[in-house]
Amino acid sequence: MRWLRDVFKPTDNTAGGGRAAYMAALPIIDATAALFALAFAHTAVAGGIVLPRVEHVAVMALAVAAALAAFASFGLYRREHLLAGTDEYARVVHAATSLAVALVLVDFAFRSDAITRGWLLWFWPALAAIAGIGRLCARKITRAPWRTGPCLSRVVVVGVDQRAVLFAARLAESGYDVLGFLDDFRPVGAHVGCGDWLVLGTPRELPRAAELGADEAIIVPSAVSWESRRACLSARGLGQLAVRVLADRDDVLTGHISVSQRAGVPVYSMQQTRLSRPEATIKRAFDVVVACALIVIGVPFALPRVLARLMSRRPLFDRHELAGAGGRRIVVRTLAGDGNRVVSKLPALVAVLRGDMSIVGPAGMADDGAATPPELRTMKPGLSSAVWADRATVDDASATAIQLDYVRNYSIWRDLQVLWHRALALGRSTRRAGAGSAFWDVRAYGTQRAEQKI
Repeated sequence: MRWLRDVFKPTDNTAGGGRAAYMAALPIIDATAALFALAFAHTAVAGGIVLPRVEHVAVMALAVAAALAAFASFGLYRREHLLAGTDEYARVVHAATSLAVALVLVDFAFRSDAITRGWLLWFWPALAAIAGIGRLCARKITRAPWRTGPCLSRVVVVGVDQRAVLFAARLAESGYDVLGFLDDFRPVGAHVGCGDWLVLGTPRELPRAAELGADEAIIVPSAVSWESRRACLSARGLGQLAVRVLADRDDVLTGHISVSQRAGVPVYSMQQTRLSRPEATIKRAFDVVVACALIVIGVPFALPRVLARLMSRRPLFDRHELAGAGGRRIVVRTLAGDGNRVVSKLPALVAVLRGDMSIVGPAGMADDGAATPPELRTMKPGLSSAVWADRATVDDASATAIQLDYVRNYSIWRDLQVLWHRALALGRSTRRAGAGSAFWDVRAYGTQRAEQKI
């Protein structure tokens, strides 16, 4: 692996310095474009070159600051949206439009004479046009040095096949520094394509690439195994390494994606599946509050069943082992015997209070086999799941897609939505569920009935 370290290690700081200079120049270009747009709008409204009044100068300064904020909110200072394709210019137009709408609302709220309809009519298209032209000129000026090395984005391609080699060649022609390939099926050090590219390792060594200076890793779905693809998408310790996937059908419909272009080819980044600290805190508080409320409400309904089991000297609880967050095995208990499933799961609320489960989450499975996507194990299993259907079964692929969508696009509102659908289903259903404590004794989603999936 010593030679691999030499491949990845930058020989100088020109690439990072060039990128830093370009990113620092963009706000200056945008602020200058906003000033020119303001001057153009003022001249057009005044009918000639007229010095602005003091109040107009203050409004112009605020407009420049607002323009920079609008551009930042649309990701125009994020590297993945720059220097490739037309997405950057589309974002400029969207940012200028949003700024114009915001100025209209400010004018409506404060009734300011400094902002006129004619001024807005000229300012909006002028800002979009001048900022777009400024960024186009900056791109043209910057692209020549990028082709010779000082500002290249360093890319590792994951997977080797004809499509991957053609894509790497196109990246190289467009100014990206292709470091090499990661592949499961070719030996380390093997030459790939017509260039000087080598197989640097396996896809599971992707964190090593992050440590040694690569900026991006682009997965070619047709050239890697499903297991390696999942390992790359769920890898930890990548630092600033951006993992992207060539546009393909798989995974695209299972959650929000961020689409960008590399050498004119669309690639996408999957939404992160890990909860942020505020989201985790809110979800934990939600779980505790709902669990306590359900215990208070449900105990009177469970008492007759508990007394009947005690009087007959039969076991009171059923014991279940589930795959928890991170694949850790957890033990959950439910009321034994037939009866209402909601009542059966009341003892499982102890696991929620203990922090092993959530009120809503991925479906708790007794078997955490290789077919389970690792993204579903980044969250605690839930007593209720987003996988649900009305009096029907759900196949494995659909169930996985529904749960991946829940995990990747999690919000507390999704939990409330799932609970609302659960309440509606309970209100409509008059059926009594048999073997109520066997909720987790399943191996596949397709065996679960509709009332078990909400």
